[in-house]
Order: sequence, then C-alpha cells, then structure tokens
Amino acid sequence: MTSVRSPVKGRTEAGRRREQRALQTRANIAEAALRLFLERGYIATTVDTIAAEAGVAPATVYQAFGTKQAVLAHALDTAITGDTQPIPLLERDWVQAARRQKDPRRRLAGVVRGAAEVAAQSAALKDVIRDASAVDPALGPLIRQDHERRRQTQRALVELAVGSDALRRGLSIEEAAEAFFLVVHSGNYQLAVDQLGWDLGRWQNWLVGVLTREFFGVK
Repeated sequence: MTSVRSPVKGRTEAGRRREQRALQTRANIAEAALRLFLERGYIATTVDTIAAEAGVAPATVYQAFGTKQAVLAHALDTAITGDTQPIPLLERDWVQAARRQKDPRRRLAGVVRGAAEVAAQSAALKDVIRDASAVDPALGPLIRQDHERRRQTQRALVELAVGSDALRRGLSIEEAAEAFFLVVHSGNYQLAVDQLGWDLGRWQNWLVGVLTREFFGVK
C-alpha cells in the first residue's frame, strides 16, 4: 500500500486539534477522490479536480498524500472498509461478532458474509483501477499489493473461523485459505451481478454454502 503522509501527533491541545483537522482533511480528500474516480475514472480525474471536489487547494492534496496514486490507494482503503475510520479490517464489528460464535460453521458464515460485503463495496473502484492500469503501468504494484493484502487478511479470517482442527480430513489451513481467496473477491461478485443478475445477499448465501461444503465436507 502506498504510504500516506501522517501529521505529527500534537502533544498540546492545540496540537491535537491540528492533528484532528489534518486527519479530517485527508478523509475529505479521499472521499472526494473516490466519488470522482467512480464517476470519471482514474485517468480523467486530476489532482486539481480532486481538490475542487474536496474544497481544498491542490497544494493541500499534495501535502496530505504526495501523489495522485497515493490518493487512489487511500480511496481504495475507504472503499474496502466503507468509511474513513482508522479501524483495521480485522478489528471491525462484523469480525468481532463472528469471533464470538462458538460453532465454527457460524463463525465461517459470519466471516464469509463480511468479506463478501467488503468485496462488493470495493468492486466498482477495483474495476476502475484495473482499467486504468492498462494506460498507467505504475498502478500495477497497487493491484498486486491489494491482492497480497486480501490474501493475508482472508487467511486470518479462515484461521479465526475454523482453525485447523475443525476442517475436514485432508484439508489444510493453507488450502482452505486459498479456496477462500479464489472465490471471495470483487471480480466474482461483479460477474454474479452483471451476468447472472444476482444481488449481494444471493452471492453471500452461495459463498457460505460453497465454503461450508469445502471446509467441513457437509451438504
């Protein structure tokens, strides 16, 4: 993930207020950029238009992020989590709710549904990024980083949900995590919506069924 320039943490009340304003400014810029990337595409969206949409000067965008690519990376984070709150995905409420389930099948269903929603809400922007990468090869690393981050996150979700003891005989955690990675992603969601006319709920139910059978060997 492209690094974002963080403000120096304030040790005084005035410093903390400045820090909070800087964080809010970055959040506003990321949200404005996300809207524009989805409406116009990445290539057609300039730093100047992002600044105008966010109500700041272009210099403020550069000061906060450094490059348009870094703005895109932060906008992708916003699309993935659904907000600009600095809460890691694995600490989100839906993950904690799944963790509290005692039955591994219920835990799996919880993480599958949550991960599927993440895939759905980031699908449109990921399409934009893939299209733009054909023109701007510099976006290639961002795509690869996103794949690797998703793989690591989903492996952690599989470990949280089932561990190694609950899996059917002959299936390792690594194989289970690979299966999760292959089916729970935005491209599959977009395919189900565009080609099959499914909605999010139907896709979530299908995923729960597929992965329950794959992980536990039950119908």
